Amino acid sequence: MTDGWTDKRRRIILNFFGLFFLKSIDVSHINNTVDKIFKIIDDVVEDVGEKNVIQVVTDNAANYKIAREMLMKKRKMLFLNALYAQHIALI
Repeated sequence: MTDGWTDKRRRIILNFFGLFFLKSIDVSHINNTVDKIFKIIDDVVEDVGEKNVIQVVTDNAANYKIAREMLMKKRKMLFLNALYAQHIALI
């Protein structure tokens, strides 16, 4: 996937995305609380290595939104987005 845009300094940036499936975790047995969602996502980022993760895409439910905000506070270098998940599902 690729996307182009112009930043605030008027530089034209062309992004290339390499997407791949990493893992699936069965969370049926836990409550979908903010703290648990945050811990699971944070653990996966830690397993992969924060330097290897640029963006995290999540569901847009309220509990995921708060978990994203918590992750952004902890891991300042990540981009977090909910909208892309819905857009990718439409493709």
